[in-house]
Amino acid sequence: MRLMEDRAELVVQPMGLRGDVAKGSTLLGSLRSLGVPITSPCAGRGTCGKCLVKVIGGKEDLSTPSSAERVLISDTMLEKDYRLACLARLKGDVTVLIPPESMLGRPQMVTDGLSVTVPLNPAVTEWVVELEPPTVHDLRSDLKRLFDAISRDLAVRGLCADLEEARSLPSKLRRHGWKVKVVLWQARKILEVGSPRAQGGVYGLAVDIGTTKLATYLVNLRNGEALVATSIINPQIEWGEDVISRITYSKDARRTRRLRRAVVEGINHLAEECCLRAGVRRTQIYEVTVVGNTAMHHFFLGLEPRTLGLAPYAPVVQDPIDEEARRLGLRLNRAANVHVLPVVAGFVGGDAVADILATRLHEQAGWQLLFDIGTNTEVVLGRKGALYAASCASGPAFEGARIKHGMRAASGAIEHVKVEPETMDVSYHVIDDEKPRGVCGSGVIDAVAQLVQAGAISPSGRMVGPGVVERGQGMAEFVIAPGEETASGAAITLTQQDVREIQLAKAAVLTGCVIVMREAQVAIEEIERVYMAGAFGSYVRPESAIAIMMIPKFPIRMIQAVGNTAGAGARIALTSVEARKEAEMIARATRYVELHTFPEFQELYVKALSFGETRIAQGLGG
Repeated sequence: MRLMEDRAELVVQPMGLRGDVAKGSTLLGSLRSLGVPITSPCAGRGTCGKCLVKVIGGKEDLSTPSSAERVLISDTMLEKDYRLACLARLKGDVTVLIPPESMLGRPQMVTDGLSVTVPLNPAVTEWVVELEPPTVHDLRSDLKRLFDAISRDLAVRGLCADLEEARSLPSKLRRHGWKVKVVLWQARKILEVGSPRAQGGVYGLAVDIGTTKLATYLVNLRNGEALVATSIINPQIEWGEDVISRITYSKDARRTRRLRRAVVEGINHLAEECCLRAGVRRTQIYEVTVVGNTAMHHFFLGLEPRTLGLAPYAPVVQDPIDEEARRLGLRLNRAANVHVLPVVAGFVGGDAVADILATRLHEQAGWQLLFDIGTNTEVVLGRKGALYAASCASGPAFEGARIKHGMRAASGAIEHVKVEPETMDVSYHVIDDEKPRGVCGSGVIDAVAQLVQAGAISPSGRMVGPGVVERGQGMAEFVIAPGEETASGAAITLTQQDVREIQLAKAAVLTGCVIVMREAQVAIEEIERVYMAGAFGSYVRPESAIAIMMIPKFPIRMIQAVGNTAGAGARIALTSVEARKEAEMIARATRYVELHTFPEFQELYVKALSFGETRIAQGLGG
């Protein structure tokens, strides 16, 4: 409940930052009061037109565009809900998305993952072949002549060619004296024919479509070297921070196409950036591998996702898919192929398959447990001959959403917190060592864990005791950073409501873990290693995750942060056709555990809400 009627809530994406601001203030002033780094070369005088933002919620609670704003922004941009932050004034609660060109800096992303070496055997290869020129006694077509030459040298059959390439084939063969370099896909489809002396390389792009972020990896397919990794916030965030929100939004074909276009344009943007940084042309990218949870998989392919939101949550497609990049809207080589890894079930997708591929869970003698923690958390338990997986609706709290002073991991985010239990003094670390603007997921978990250990948060989640300030009406809070230390001048706090949000999220993860282990009849003592994957998993302290009982009380030495294993798995599939077959086997072999149908789900979830160990030992400990 907001205490003052002249205040409004401003939500800022893609940072996930929320704050109370003054009604009547400009968006630019409000953003700056929250410490948001937005470009404004004219210092907010309304002359440069550079502080563009997109209004994605509450547009009726902004002032109508003035004549000055209409001069600087086209009618088309206004119709798409773009506004100038320096000229638009707040009348109520508003959510804005700051496009990359208006933002100073970029959210921190984890693109690195396990370094797994596999024998190099990409689907795309290049060969130099020499053809016999036609004669009056040999009237084979140019294409047949090329097929025969490749079959002779490589002992392959059943060749085909991209039609666009066939159109230019006659001139290329004759220009290069019947000796050409051929780019082949799976040793059966000709993607490109060129000069045998061409120096251009053969590259691939691995793509991880996360609910919150998009990550791409440019790989040299000649040697398997990863050249560039880059990422952005998933542009679909405009239509919801979580999977269910986007599935609900995409209730018709037009909206599904809108979500598909958003993610495809995001991939195109990242591909262009990768190429610029590596000095590579987009036309040199011949192959793409894509992983993502089942909803992201469906959105990318333009498949109707409605069934994923309805019991029994059946996907439209489970098997791996190969499709021409141009048919999917990707601006790469005109004949490039896109390989989409298989999904397991309604909410366990190709990203979980890639996690397993990268960590080799399916090859281990002993039980291994993996948490890929994010808006949608995958829990995978496996060893050789047995794989179990579940999806937990942990929600966006781990990304800083629904937290009063929460934000995503970006410049100015408090990422780690330490509370001295004797004095309740607070120390913290801020990303890029800037003045703090908010607190990201790992910082929130640290703060809650420290307060639980200091006795300032009870096992039930109630904020009590030392350091906690009562604001009335159950609005207790704990000050992490006082106003004189922050970018906005306002204190950054952890509130009672924030603690409740973390309880719900951590309970979902713990319940998923326990149910998967019960389904497999595996006790905690049998687990030999625990992997923490994903951006949040890479930064959260295992000690803090255990302290709040987000995960069972494993020995710290067993827990390993492994980064973006979904991206690592996508890179493996890019460089090895055998790995693609392995991924298909993994998807078929993985037993999907539907949490909500488990008889004791509700009872376990209620117990998992506790921050204490006693109730865990009674109901969840094995």
